[in-house]
Amino acid sequence: MRIRLASALSAGMMLAATFLFPASPASAAPSFRTPFPCHQTWSGETRTSHSPAYAIDFNRADDHGMPVKASAPGTVDIVANLGDTSYGRYVRINHGGGYTTYYAHLSGFNVSVGQSVGYSTTIGYVGNSGGSSGSHLHYEQRLNGSDIMVRFSGNLAHYWGTTNYTRTAGC
Repeated sequence: MRIRLASALSAGMMLAATFLFPASPASAAPSFRTPFPCHQTWSGETRTSHSPAYAIDFNRADDHGMPVKASAPGTVDIVANLGDTSYGRYVRINHGGGYTTYYAHLSGFNVSVGQSVGYSTTIGYVGNSGGSSGSHLHYEQRLNGSDIMVRFSGNLAHYWGTTNYTRTAGC
């Protein structure tokens, strides 16, 4: 009888704790900005056949070698060159709370692993490396390793198709 009473009390306390002490909230997403210099307009394309699905490919006329900016403050945790495959030259930034961003097909790097970056930091330069079929910036936002729909200044990017993006936040 004592064991059942103790078990019932324990279950009741756990149930009460669930309502009195809710799980800690998820970390808020960083306020991501478009990954290029202030007041520049870039064409961003999303397509259902893209890998990963929620990545955006950014282009503009004569974009080869143009600077790529960090889209939010964080710490660079990967600077890699995969050669003629996949992302080619790419940078990954860890923004904390499980959020990371990827910048791929770069022509060159301007950061190193462990470096802290801010919104205005040039992390690399638009290129045509890896499995690319022309100069552009391949951009991704991820949460806990899974790609997520991209947001800039809290606004959902345009899916599926092409739209223009102009960086005005923080300019």
